Amino acid sequence: MSEHQQPAVPSSYTIAILLFEGFDLLQVSSAISLFHALPEKFEILLVSEGGEVVPSQQGITLNTDLSYQTLMAYDILFVPGGYGVEAAAQNSNLINWLAKQNRHETLICSSCLGAVLLAQAGLLEERLATTNKQHYHWATKFGQNVNWNPVARWTKDRRIFTSSGNTACLDMILTVIAEFINEEAARKLAIKMEYLWIHDPDDDPFAPLHIVE
Repeated sequence: MSEHQQPAVPSSYTIAILLFEGFDLLQVSSAISLFHALPEKFEILLVSEGGEVVPSQQGITLNTDLSYQTLMAYDILFVPGGYGVEAAAQNSNLINWLAKQNRHETLICSSCLGAVLLAQAGLLEERLATTNKQHYHWATKFGQNVNWNPVARWTKDRRIFTSSGNTACLDMILTVIAEFINEEAARKLAIKMEYLWIHDPDDDPFAPLHIVE
């Protein structure tokens, strides 16, 4: 490659969505809906520990495509929250696998309490992060030297995105799409969904309602 040539831009990207027992269905379906709206740009894989059927917090089950242990390559990893996070944080197989993902030049995104799993795996050390504000004080006990932001809607620190509770993942994912494709594509997608995209990462209107200090 000459010094004037630009690196080739991939024609499409692979999104790995991590499922564990008790994941939040709204957050996973939000990620699927947004990325699937651009099928020529994003391929979605649902992964779990054994490639099994996984029950959500809401009782709905989803089939997974493969075990995360056999996941060879991906561009974006999406880690949802849900009440199952507490048990998942004690799953050594899952946490050890997550810890290894920091070695890859990929983007890692957590939604809501999914940040607990990233923190437990050491991925948030010396990084800016946020999480669900309703459970903020519990969630932020995890990890070492994490720069937790109590009022952020979403954060980005190098290759790791984190978002606040539930619908905040929509704002984060739209921002990811803007970075991978372009902002116009993200704006059109938000309009198509009739969703008011919160661009400002520090604008979480729900933080004051949960009296986060």
